[in-house]
Amino acid sequence: MSATIDRWAQLPGPVKILAAARDAFEHRRTGPRVTLKVNLNSDARTQVAQLLGLNWDTSGQPVRLGKLQTALAKGGDDLIALLERTGGPLVDRVAARADADAAARALLDAAYQQLADAGIPANVVALARERRWLDRAATPVPGRADNLVRLWKALPGGDRPLPELANQLFTDPHALDRDTELGRVAARLLAAIADPHDAAAAAGSALTADLWRSVWAQHGVLCDEVSSTVLVLNLRLTGPSAAAAIANAAADCGEPVWLTVRSLHGTWAPAEQQVTIRVCENPAIVEAAANRYGRNGLPLICIYGRPSAAAWMLLRGLAAADTRLLVTADRDNAGRQFLTELLTLTTAAEWLPDADGVYEEARLDALLDDLKP
Repeated sequence: MSATIDRWAQLPGPVKILAAARDAFEHRRTGPRVTLKVNLNSDARTQVAQLLGLNWDTSGQPVRLGKLQTALAKGGDDLIALLERTGGPLVDRVAARADADAAARALLDAAYQQLADAGIPANVVALARERRWLDRAATPVPGRADNLVRLWKALPGGDRPLPELANQLFTDPHALDRDTELGRVAARLLAAIADPHDAAAAAGSALTADLWRSVWAQHGVLCDEVSSTVLVLNLRLTGPSAAAAIANAAADCGEPVWLTVRSLHGTWAPAEQQVTIRVCENPAIVEAAANRYGRNGLPLICIYGRPSAAAWMLLRGLAAADTRLLVTADRDNAGRQFLTELLTLTTAAEWLPDADGVYEEARLDALLDDLKP
C-alpha cells in the first residue's frame, strides 16, 4: 500500500483505467491479457504512464490487466486492494445476474403455475408460457397472474357487458378494453381456451374487432352489442326475441335487414318451414335476390366478410336447431378461409361448389336461380 499510488489513482487517466479494471473483475474477466478498453487523451495517457512507465507510453499499446497488476506489485500494492480502497468491495456481477435471472424465472414459474392451479387448461398455460404473455407485460408478474385468475373465476359472465365485469373485478370499466395490456392478454387466453384444436391460431387472431366480440361472447361477456351485425333476407324466426320480430317484419316486405348481437339475445328458433338456409359472403347477392324475388325468395344470410359475433351467434343457433346451412364465399384466399371456418358448423355444406367463378358476383345467376321460390 502506497500513498503515492493512492494519489496516482485519483488522477483522471488512472480513474478511467481503474473503473475499467473494476468492471473486468466484477464480470470475471481476470486474465493477464484482458484489455482495459478506455479512451485516453495524451494527458491521461501520461498520467497512467507514471505507473506503467515510459516504454509503455511510447509503445501506443492499451492497458492490460497483467501489466497493471505487475506495475502495482513493484510499487508494493495490489490491484484488488487498490480497487477496494478507491471504490469499495468488488461485486460478483455474474453471480448477481444469475441470481436475478433465477429469481425472475421462479417468479414466472409461480405465475404460470397459478394459472394452471386456477383450472386453465394445460395446453393454454403452455401456449401462454411459449408466447411469453406474462413475461412481456408492464404489470408486475404476480399481478398479471392474479388479474387473469380473478377474471377466469368470474366466468362465464352471465351475458354481462364487458365494462360492467371490468368495473366489478378491477374497479375500472376500461380495464379489459382491447387497447389495455390486461384486455389483450385475457382475450388471447380466452380464445385459446375456446378452441382446443388450434389454440395458437385462435389466440393470434383474437384481437381483431369481430373475433374480439366473439371470444368474449363465448365466455358469457358482451362487447358493444349493437355494432356487430349480420345481414338477412326473408329469414323467419319464432320466439319472443327482438331478432324474431325484426326479421319477420322485414321478411313480410322482402327487405334485407341487419340483426345485431343485442337483438339476437333471448329465445328464438328458425320457422318450421325453413329447414334449409343459404349463406353468402357479399351483400350484393342479398340485394340482387331482394330485387328479383322480394318477399318470395328463399331465406338468405350474408356474413359480409369474416363472420362477426352476430353472424356466429345466428349461425350457431340455426345449426343447433338442425337447420341445414348451404354456404358460399369468394374463392380467393380470404373467402376460402371464411368458408373453412363456416363449414365447421355441424349442419353446414358448401353451396353450389361446381358453379363457375372466383367471386360470388360471377356466380350471381346460378346463386339467384337456386334462391328461386
